[in-house]
Amino acid sequence: MVTITAPSVVQSRVGVLNKACAILAVLEEKPACLDTVISETGLKRLTVHRLVFAMQELGLVEADPRGQFIAGPRLIRLARAAHQAIADLELRQELSALRATTGVRSVRLEQRRGDQRICIAEDQRLKSAASDGNRPRAVAMGEDPVSRVFLARRGLSQGHAAWTDSVACSGTRCRGWVQGVADGCLVLAVAVGDGDGDLSAVLSLSSPLQRTRRQASYGREVVTAAMEAAARISGRLRTKEATGLVKGLEDRVRGVGPQSVE
Repeated sequence: MVTITAPSVVQSRVGVLNKACAILAVLEEKPACLDTVISETGLKRLTVHRLVFAMQELGLVEADPRGQFIAGPRLIRLARAAHQAIADLELRQELSALRATTGVRSVRLEQRRGDQRICIAEDQRLKSAASDGNRPRAVAMGEDPVSRVFLARRGLSQGHAAWTDSVACSGTRCRGWVQGVADGCLVLAVAVGDGDGDLSAVLSLSSPLQRTRRQASYGREVVTAAMEAAARISGRLRTKEATGLVKGLEDRVRGVGPQSVE
């Protein structure tokens, strides 16, 4: 059995993966020539030579102009995908926790696309029969609470009717939330900032109206929980959007160009 001496290598039951990960562990620390990879992994020269060049063909490894090996652009794309997946998972967990805490039927996160809004994440007690899986569905702006939060920050394009009560808009901007009735449900809509004072998304909580009028609005506890969740979601959305930095790094690495090192 081959002893792998590369740093930070967790051994699996698949030998070739262990060897490939050992090589990547070396390149994770710094660029390295073939002899350095051999000495730091403890692998045989023929094995390292074969794996490194196979990994280069797959984009997992690149060779720089100095003849040293570096991590390849395929790894950056994988990192970007992992970053997005983790951010999406944490966002869904945030919505699920808010729904469980407040006891509402559904929690949604929507973003604006022109004169429409799109749900980018949702957690609900019972899945709707009309639900279209994970595909975002565009909805026209109206006079519902979610639209009112969007429109309080920025109006619609010319030719579209809109909720334009200037006093109400000003109050919504200052307060950061509004609640009302839409489609037979009591809806609380909360602004999610982008960190620069602009609107990134709207978080909404929805529950069917009670038959009695005792619960005509959400209480302070629910509003506070939604505001706190909106602040956390703002940070998560900024983290998710930061994948653009990873994309730029990928372009820079690709700009090195494939090199052949013998």
